[in-house]
Amino acid sequence: MVILSGSEPWAMSLLHSIDGIKAALSTDTKQELLASSSLAQCLIYGDSSVFPANVQRKRYRDKLGSESDFIIFADSDFTIDAFAGLSGTLKAGGILFLVIPSKNDKFENSLFFKRFYSLISEMSSHTVIGESQASSLPLCSDLDSQLKVLATSTYPHGCVTQEQYNAVVAIKKVLSGQRKRPLVLTADRGRGKSSALAIACAQLMTAHKHDEFNIVITAPDAQALSVFYRQLKQSLISAEQQGNTITFGKVKLTFMAVDQLIRTPIKVSLLLVDEAAAIPVYLLEKLLRSYHRMVFSSTVHGYEGAGRGFTLKFQKVLEKLCPQWASLHINQPIRWREDDPLEQLVFDACLLNAELPTLKTTLAPQSLINDKSSSVKKTDTLNTTDEPVFKVLSAKELVADEASLKQVFAVLVTAHYQTKPSDLQLLLDNPQVQLTCLYSSKKNDAEILAVALLMNEGKGNGVSDADVRAIKNSERRLRSHFLPQSLFSHCGFEQAFNYKYLRIMRIAVHPQIQQQGIGAQFIQHIELLAIDQNVDFIGASFGVNPELLSFWLSAGFSTARIGFTKDKASGEHSALLIKGLGVKSKQKQQSFKRNFYQSFDYLLLEEYKALTTELVFFLLRQSSQGDLSTLSALDIANVQAFSRGERLYSSCCYSLYLWLKQDLLSETKSHSTEVLQQSLVLVARLIQKHDSDSVCQQFGLTGKKMLNKHIKGYVHLRLNTEIN
Repeated sequence: MVILSGSEPWAMSLLHSIDGIKAALSTDTKQELLASSSLAQCLIYGDSSVFPANVQRKRYRDKLGSESDFIIFADSDFTIDAFAGLSGTLKAGGILFLVIPSKNDKFENSLFFKRFYSLISEMSSHTVIGESQASSLPLCSDLDSQLKVLATSTYPHGCVTQEQYNAVVAIKKVLSGQRKRPLVLTADRGRGKSSALAIACAQLMTAHKHDEFNIVITAPDAQALSVFYRQLKQSLISAEQQGNTITFGKVKLTFMAVDQLIRTPIKVSLLLVDEAAAIPVYLLEKLLRSYHRMVFSSTVHGYEGAGRGFTLKFQKVLEKLCPQWASLHINQPIRWREDDPLEQLVFDACLLNAELPTLKTTLAPQSLINDKSSSVKKTDTLNTTDEPVFKVLSAKELVADEASLKQVFAVLVTAHYQTKPSDLQLLLDNPQVQLTCLYSSKKNDAEILAVALLMNEGKGNGVSDADVRAIKNSERRLRSHFLPQSLFSHCGFEQAFNYKYLRIMRIAVHPQIQQQGIGAQFIQHIELLAIDQNVDFIGASFGVNPELLSFWLSAGFSTARIGFTKDKASGEHSALLIKGLGVKSKQKQQSFKRNFYQSFDYLLLEEYKALTTELVFFLLRQSSQGDLSTLSALDIANVQAFSRGERLYSSCCYSLYLWLKQDLLSETKSHSTEVLQQSLVLVARLIQKHDSDSVCQQFGLTGKKMLNKHIKGYVHLRLNTEIN
């Protein structure tokens, strides 16, 4: 990397000395710039008028996996996610030019950028050139020869390294070997992992050209597969592509979203899951249960990966479901040489290589917080042999202690599938953010058990009346006020910005001690902190599923809203949960909950029609008995008559619907797996209004007659349970 510290016209004059860049910078209009094929290897990113960008600000992810010789990064906001992502496109011999002003308050006041700059100063491979220092780029004289150091193919099928060839062989073996022996292929970026998938697919498609053969590939986003598709078309020259489907003879390779594969399992010869670490483990488990020949590919460190946390959590699932699973790791880079200085800088600056430490702490049952002034519910939980310590750490403390910073970020990355480099920037530079940690003890060598990123929002955090008016008129959105803004815009809470909020942006427990009560304990500490800071509400937003929802509801939160669109990676809708801490805010919490359930049934027919039946069941179990319609004598008679076979389903389905909603809240309801499965059928048919064919397919029933018999049997069982 070369940093050009000075005015943009001066930087422009220096870059004009490089032939490969000169054409890009000399183009008269942005449209010509974007269309010019000669600029394919020069990426320009940022908001500079001097350096017209050929990478759209919000579409830089489209370039992940592509290759470039030069990058010019001239962005006044220094968008670190784009910097980290685009840096991986550079080939061996390439240069990233970072253009920054010599004097810039934004950079000088940024702890993130100061740390970034100090890391550069420790690495002699990178160069900083100031406007007063030079009028030329002496290091670029032999650049053309440097750009020719890329590795060439010396292995079968166009593979570039022995490790890549081994990966291709291992992928093909998944198809020829025994079922239920999935392969987990891991590598850092630039190692040819996606190309290995494509080469193996090309080999299989060629071998089965005359057969009915179906390969499906899934990923968090179809755009993440650009390298895969490009390599596949190179390996299969006569293949035809329509959208995300490639046909070769009778063979088809198709992209399908994860939630679609789970919702409607299909017959496939081979299923590939690329960037698996960016997909929640519980969804990967559902794929494992539905498909028998699978390859999971993932970036271990880096922009697209989730590090060791993915390995730890997914390994447990694999051991349980597929004990004969295989793993393969690609070490050797293909796009650049080993120990590449730019890769190392990006890893260090963005903590993409922060390794999760193994905990030595032992756990023992112990009572929790003891504070009479707290409204927090006291429960028994698991704790360390020493009393855990809850701390709020400042950004300055973290920057001064690199080891702690790495530990904090490593724990955060393991538990969240979409942690980005900008989260580190947010942590160090946003004054509204607080970092809290739960340590194993008060000792100096105490280990970090859990980490939470908290955002102070609403009243007292820089929101003006003009901002509120602009939000009301849909003229702007505030980046660091998610809770009040959502309650204001979506829940009709006109006074939302008159209250103080503490949003739990990220919360993560070390994987070794998850499912042992530490998360619940941590939430209680955070609540005490919020009370101490005179906060009115604490809240959180996350991709909703029954397991996560159960955790938050058990901590006293309630659902205020579920979003109408699904997350691309998980296929989940996002949920907004809130908890009031004062008398007035607790009343508002109940109001939000009541309003949510009043419209929930109606929205199930359209906006929420993709919610899983398990989630709908769980949500309905949290509604309030007082908000339900009272069963009339006629409704009760209808339900009883149906259970005796005296009434048709269609003639009393509304009475059955009203009765089922009451029954779901019944304290006598058994929680056995069998009864739960039976009630899900009724939820899908009566409340979600799925047609009988869909319900039969979902629950393995042979037809409408069997479905009605199932509903009748369940109603009869529940009525007898109530009587007994």
